[in-house]
Amino acid sequence: MKQSTKQTSGKPENTAEATLYSKDELITHSQALFASQPEVLIGALHGCEENEFTIEAANQRIQNFLQRKVLA
Repeated sequence: MKQSTKQTSGKPENTAEATLYSKDELITHSQALFASQPEVLIGALHGCEENEFTIEAANQRIQNFLQRKVLA
C-alpha cells in the first residue's frame, strides 16, 4: 500500500492519489472486494506485468474479462 503526502507551508496535505495493492492481496480478498472468486481475478490479471493495482483498476479488469467473448 502506497500513500504520499506533500509538505506545503509546514502543513502535511494528503494527495488524492489512490492506494495501490499487490496482486496477492487483491486475490486473497477478491470475494469481499469484487464479489467474485479468486480464479476470476487471476484470469483478469493474467499477462499483466504490473504487480500493484488500485481497487478500481482491478475491478475494471474483472469487468472487461467477464465481458470477453469465448472463442471455440
